[in-house]
Amino acid sequence: MTPMDARRYAVTPPTPDEITRASLNAIGPGEAGWLVGGCLRDELLGRRVRDVDIAVDGRPEPLARALADRFGGAVYATSDVFGTWRVIVGDLHIDVAVLRGGPPGDPPDARTRALRLEADLRARDVTVDALARPLDGHDIVDPLSGLSDLAAGRLRLCSPASLDDDPLRVLRLARLARVFELVPDAAATEAAFRAAPGLVRVSGERVRDELCSLLATRAASVALRDLAVWGALGVVLPEVDRLRGVGQNPYHHLDVFEHTLEALTYTAGVVGQLGGRRFLATPEETGLPGVEPLVPVSWAVLLHDIGKPAVRVVDDQGRVIFWHHDETGRQMCADIGRRFNLSNRFVEYVGTLVRQHLRLGFLTREQPLTRRALARYRRDVSPWVFESVVVSLCDRLATRGEKTSLASMARHYRLARTVWTEVSKIPAPQLLSGDDVMQVLGIEPGPAVGQALDALGEEIEAGEVTDADGARAFLLDWWGRGEERAEASDGQAPRGSRGASDTTDA
Repeated sequence: MTPMDARRYAVTPPTPDEITRASLNAIGPGEAGWLVGGCLRDELLGRRVRDVDIAVDGRPEPLARALADRFGGAVYATSDVFGTWRVIVGDLHIDVAVLRGGPPGDPPDARTRALRLEADLRARDVTVDALARPLDGHDIVDPLSGLSDLAAGRLRLCSPASLDDDPLRVLRLARLARVFELVPDAAATEAAFRAAPGLVRVSGERVRDELCSLLATRAASVALRDLAVWGALGVVLPEVDRLRGVGQNPYHHLDVFEHTLEALTYTAGVVGQLGGRRFLATPEETGLPGVEPLVPVSWAVLLHDIGKPAVRVVDDQGRVIFWHHDETGRQMCADIGRRFNLSNRFVEYVGTLVRQHLRLGFLTREQPLTRRALARYRRDVSPWVFESVVVSLCDRLATRGEKTSLASMARHYRLARTVWTEVSKIPAPQLLSGDDVMQVLGIEPGPAVGQALDALGEEIEAGEVTDADGARAFLLDWWGRGEERAEASDGQAPRGSRGASDTTDA
């Protein structure tokens, strides 16, 4: 998004109290429900609640649909096995699930309900999440002393088999430990090592959602490092795990993996320094709905250098070079997209940002900036101009460590702001359509049409062509030049699509 059309991710999610009241009004006759898990933990810690879990001893679907209608959210089933429905309101998730302690009674008595609730809580992963509060009461049910563990800063499993039962919990363990500054006990750490290989059996969609939850936090980098140590990262994101130990040229102070994690730590700060999250494309616009606004660009920062191991070479002078790692990384994003069942839109989004993450650095060589250079930049990264400068700045900040020149970094920030603000002022090239091009040049559909539109668009954006008559005249002149015509007929890539090494200061 640009400064001219920025808007906030506007939906205001309901509070847990509002959800509780709405649930009490919507729950079926004779049924009972409880707030369970992380939302209670977050409330006790005074943190913002991002996920609300509700357990019911009846059918979860009617309650989920009622909450979606009440708060204007989307609703869908997430698990036929566990009977779970999810409601998404803005960036808040409300999960409604049936108690896992057995089928509901007809109706169940108080003792049966208590036994089923305790069985449900004991089946969870960590004790600090094995908490429940009835929708119509205030007392917290805590069968495994989770409140004591929370007060002691301790992360303990509900049972020795907690992670083996569902290996996805290994990712949650890393996130919870780092976000809430809890220390896993020895049994939890041992279980993480043991269960990590089982992540290969977990669906890509579930892994994707948990990684999105991780990337929504400021603790993502340290949690990813934990996952690498436990052997989990190599299963779920081998492209990132392979960055470990990949050395770079002396310009860099870290290997590629540590550089990537450091870049990720800067993401929220860079977005804030450039004006705030309101300028980010919404998750829906990026093709990754239902996540926090910072998550999509965090994916791009995490993946920006994944192409490096595949193209790393050492030349005759001993210099480490990563030719075309940006394009290689873009292609790898498509593989990740298929594995996690990501939308084509999001694969295009993250692939574009990975492919173009060096472009801002290249513009430092084109001072003073021309309108033509800005137009080419806009064409190559559009519509993700703001996100492209965020990724570039995060990359740059994590390159040299203490050797970073403050003056150089200040220039990079000034360039980023200039590019972002000036690019938004350039009009979109819309003087002629593809049909118009074919009519003017007398050609059939094919690569030449796209090449002609690219060439015309650059002239329009540069201010050289301002009306339809001028556009037609330019096309005839351009087509009459043999070199460009041959290039278009051969279907070669447009200018500006060259690969890149890692020898720039970006």
